[in-house]
Amino acid sequence: MNGDRPTANGEPLSNGIQQDAATTTPSAGQIKQEGEAAGLSASGGEGSSHANGDINASQLPEGDIGPNVANGVEQAPSEILHLIPKDNYLPIAALITRASQSCWNGLSDLVEELASIQVPEQSAEHTKLLPNNLPNNQTRANLDKKERLLQFANYQKADFVKLLVLLQWSKSVDDVSKTISINFWLMKRRQAYWDAIASLATLKQESAGFQIPNPDLKGGAEVLATGRMRKFSTLDYIPQKDLSDKQILQLLRTLNRSLSVKLTLADDLPPQLRRYRIHDGRVTFIVPHEFEVDLSILDDSPDAQFRMVDFRFCFSPLPHIPDNLRSEIELCANTNIDRDGLQGCYLFLHELALSYKLAEFHRQALELARGQWVGNIRVEMIRRNLIIQYWPERQIGKSWIEIGIASGTAKKDGRSQDLVPFLEIKCMRQGKRVDSPQVHLDESRLSLEEILHQVIAQHSTQILDSIYDKLALTPLFAKAELSLDQNISHQNPEECSLTMQLSRPSRIQIKIEPVTGLLLISPVSERSERLQYEINRIHGVAEEIVSKLLNFRCSIREASVFAGTTGTSWEALRAFKFNQAEIKALFGDPVVRINLFRQAPWGLGYSLAVTHSQHGDHWWLLQQLRPSGPHLQPRFQVIRSQRIEISEELSAAYFERLAEYATGLICLRRNADYLEERKEKVSLAPFPAFGRKYELPELSFDLDLSRPALRSPSGSTTQTVPAKMSKTSWTSPDILKSVKFRFGGLDRATNSITAIGQLQNRASSAALKHIDASILEPDVTMSSEDGSVTIRVKTSITEPAIPEIVAKAMDLEKIVSTVEQIHHLPGLQLKNLSNSAFTITYHTEPPKEYSLGMTFTRGSEVPRLEFLPLCDNPHTLLSAQYSKHFEAGRAPFATQVRDFLTSLKVTLPLLTFLRDIQGSHGLDIKDSQVPSSDGQRSAMRVHILPRTTTAFAIQYFTAAADVPRDVGPGSHPHLLARLEILPHLTVSEKPMWLVRAALEDFQSYSKPSYSSPALRNKLREEVFARADNGGKWLALDTAAVCPADQPETMLRAIHDLLSKWVTEGTASTSKGDKQIKGTTTSKQAGRQDNNASNLNQQRSSNGNDNGNSNVKPVAKAPGPAKMQAHGANASPNGGIKTQWPPPNASMNMGGRMAAAGKGNANANANARRNNEVITLD
Repeated sequence: MNGDRPTANGEPLSNGIQQDAATTTPSAGQIKQEGEAAGLSASGGEGSSHANGDINASQLPEGDIGPNVANGVEQAPSEILHLIPKDNYLPIAALITRASQSCWNGLSDLVEELASIQVPEQSAEHTKLLPNNLPNNQTRANLDKKERLLQFANYQKADFVKLLVLLQWSKSVDDVSKTISINFWLMKRRQAYWDAIASLATLKQESAGFQIPNPDLKGGAEVLATGRMRKFSTLDYIPQKDLSDKQILQLLRTLNRSLSVKLTLADDLPPQLRRYRIHDGRVTFIVPHEFEVDLSILDDSPDAQFRMVDFRFCFSPLPHIPDNLRSEIELCANTNIDRDGLQGCYLFLHELALSYKLAEFHRQALELARGQWVGNIRVEMIRRNLIIQYWPERQIGKSWIEIGIASGTAKKDGRSQDLVPFLEIKCMRQGKRVDSPQVHLDESRLSLEEILHQVIAQHSTQILDSIYDKLALTPLFAKAELSLDQNISHQNPEECSLTMQLSRPSRIQIKIEPVTGLLLISPVSERSERLQYEINRIHGVAEEIVSKLLNFRCSIREASVFAGTTGTSWEALRAFKFNQAEIKALFGDPVVRINLFRQAPWGLGYSLAVTHSQHGDHWWLLQQLRPSGPHLQPRFQVIRSQRIEISEELSAAYFERLAEYATGLICLRRNADYLEERKEKVSLAPFPAFGRKYELPELSFDLDLSRPALRSPSGSTTQTVPAKMSKTSWTSPDILKSVKFRFGGLDRATNSITAIGQLQNRASSAALKHIDASILEPDVTMSSEDGSVTIRVKTSITEPAIPEIVAKAMDLEKIVSTVEQIHHLPGLQLKNLSNSAFTITYHTEPPKEYSLGMTFTRGSEVPRLEFLPLCDNPHTLLSAQYSKHFEAGRAPFATQVRDFLTSLKVTLPLLTFLRDIQGSHGLDIKDSQVPSSDGQRSAMRVHILPRTTTAFAIQYFTAAADVPRDVGPGSHPHLLARLEILPHLTVSEKPMWLVRAALEDFQSYSKPSYSSPALRNKLREEVFARADNGGKWLALDTAAVCPADQPETMLRAIHDLLSKWVTEGTASTSKGDKQIKGTTTSKQAGRQDNNASNLNQQRSSNGNDNGNSNVKPVAKAPGPAKMQAHGANASPNGGIKTQWPPPNASMNMGGRMAAAGKGNANANANARRNNEVITLD
């Protein structure tokens, strides 16, 4: 070192240059550059060398400094000038920006801190005023604030001064960059000098321990003894001459021959060392996967022992053996050879190789525990056993691997009976030892991770096997509805997996993470993450894992159901929950998931339950029953249930089809229940299974036309038919029509269903042709060719559609039946026809035309009748009776219409006559004296009283002045005679009218039929018993029968007789008294005798007592007369006045009457007299 060097601006000057103070300039950069330039020129000048201090810098010409410095810089190597790349420099603008930002942020923080410091007020006496007359607060807090503000300003000023210097330097960037590079190079050289000094100092310290060769005592003794020395010792400082190649080759061949002979003659060679090769003067014994050892001998004697030349391991990774350890191994091997021969050498080296292998496994285990298996394996070395526990965080029993050196008691070498140690691997799974682990140990390449993978792969396979076996026993997998695939590997745990099918498109894969031992579920989702968390908490029980997996399948199917119902018409009832008792009663098997859905048209009465269990998925159509008590929970019953197939895609289309199917099923079931509640016979085939293609069955029932109305039990308008009436004479198959009811679809716009009813109409095609589509309702269609009728009804799903279908069917039946009867019956003409009204002309002969208007009202079985013309139509008299006839009808509407239209034709002549006489002698006539047929004024009045549509009462009255003596004086007007007009059939079933006196024999009836016996006898003689009437009527002694189409002659005769009777006055009193006494006597005698069983016999006996000569013609009448026995089933009751005939009597005078009327008239007269009474008031 050439002494201390002066410094300038902290930098030492180069040797040989001293800067005079007189020549010093204020520029620090110029001083530094001049010093560096002078140093460079001093060391690298042009051939001039100067001693230190020979020349002073002040002696140099001032003008020569700049060029010398520039030349020195240019002469520097380029690698020195560009040691620091320009990329390492920051832009000066970025530095200024950051400095400004830092200054601003610091100032803002300082202002906030100073503002938070409270400055106390100073008293006026201690406060000095400033020149601006402001107080100068000299408190400690105020002074600290000023000091901190001043310090901050000084710091920032220094920073900005540095920025100014850098800004000036930036004007000569290249020179500054070169200066920095040169400075950096000088620093590196300076560090190299110090490193060389340090290495020399270290060598000096270490040389103190070098060993000096021992003195040559032998040579010294020889010199002292003889005074001379034959050969001086070289003390290893003079190297020996190397052997020549020929000598070396000869020596090696000699050793090879000796080794070959020795090994050939050796009888104690261990079997493990019988694999060897002799080369290069040595024998190399090879033990596969363990070691190779080179042995040689030192001489040719037979007793010469082997000596180890070299030793190598034959497995990887190859352990490093230091030289000192290698010398120790060589020494131990030679010792074992001396003691036990080659067998001892083998056992020593074999155990050494096993120990190294175990140590290598231990080293790898520690690396794994610190690396990728950190926290997931635990390593412990106990004596010569390496214990590696894997999956320590699993909530199951401990599992570990033991790798140790076995003593050989359980395993012997196959070539020797000696016990040979070996590496043994034991596996413990969940605390239980595995009997025969299939672990393959590659002894040539040691890898603990491969052993771990094999053990974990087998452990994973065992866990997945247990899960597979349990899943395979469940119904879904046992019946191959779901697939279950397992991949097995005993080497790689990544290849062990179990694939479980959840649904047709969905599958999950279960794997065991080799490092952590956790079960992994893929694909990853929120549900699979939760499942993975749950099954990893289980303590290794396969049954619980299987249960969790099956429950997960249920959740996936549940999600598919919700996804399929989203955006459809289904509404999820998430708030409704079943209790356990209801679940067990409704669904039977344990249910994992259950959800209720409902269609808006169903209302609250029906819902669809979708259940998911470990055995499969089902849907259940439930009907809510009404609770029997006020506080009881609603009960449910299952209408239909079906299994949801695994292969079914639970899409929106599937649930729309299911909605259609379930709605149709509810519709059919609701209408079937409605019919069963009313004891109707219902035929409903079993419902088909729901699928892509299905056809709901038809509901069939018989529509009884005699009981047309089907109403709810609470309806008050239902006309119930007694059980006896259903088994009466209306048993014709024509009154039963088979109706087929089927579901027609669901209208989403109106939330209503379409119900379709089909039936067959038996009307003739000729009649059906008159009914076109415009007459029918819009939702009713009928084929005129085969008579098939289709009725469509839109209604709510909760209400039965059958009543409306039946109502429309009955309305159609009214139309068709009426048209059919009009078409068949003669003399009828259909003028106008609509869907609810008819206009029928039934009389077209002059002078007037009579017609009928029938209007049908929905829900009413009684048509509204209007006889035209209103004032002149004779049937206006029977308008009320015809309505009652339809009301009380127990026959089909076709039969009622036929009887009604027949009655119109049959009763027209009779009603025409009755209308005429009532018009001339009615009670409403203002004139009390009406001229009779002979021109005299008559005081007689006639009252026509229709009892039924075929039974009439005619009452004749007279004034009070003409009252007979046997009539009470208090009556006004007074009854003259009472007659009955009843239907009558002859043997040829020709319709006729029977006219007789009103029955007066009933004991509770007090009014007589005639005002006097004389009138009775008069009417009997002139009409009832008169045989010479020209064949215009049939005399029956006490009654008369006339043809239905010609009743005027007989009725005119009766009317004229009564008119004449009133006109001529009352008969003499004596004659009347005598007639009354005779009549009374005959009545009493008839009752006492009890043999007069009919009215004709009674009247005949009275005639015989009075000497009536008209009895014989009656007896000669041709054939017995038949009288219709109406009301034969009425029970006699003295307190009740029954009508004759009953209100439900048939109006069909052209049809055959009841069989009871076909007996002998004389045999049945007594029964009629006791059971039949007509009331005239």
